[in-house]
Amino acid sequence: MIMKKITLIGLLAVCLNGCASSHYVETRPDSVVFFLQMPEAGRVQFASSADRYTLHDTIRNNSGTWRIKVPSSADLKYFYFVDGSVYVPECRFKETDDFGSENCLYLH
Repeated sequence: MIMKKITLIGLLAVCLNGCASSHYVETRPDSVVFFLQMPEAGRVQFASSADRYTLHDTIRNNSGTWRIKVPSSADLKYFYFVDGSVYVPECRFKETDDFGSENCLYLH
């Protein structure tokens, strides 16, 4: 019985680790690059307050990391649209929008 519980806990840990996404931002002199590690996604789009939340396709690399480069500008609010659903990743700063949802904040 104990081995069965240990096996179930191990499987749960692997699933949670493999299903989790990672999100990070790189600031460059002329741009900001947003990265979302989500290998199971079929399509990831990016929306930000910089252009009234127009959806932009991101580029996927071989390891399942999606990226998009945007011009360096002022602070912005953003989220992703993953396989047809809004996705707000873990991010350092968040803000509640007018609809009761959250957006990530990029503070320049």
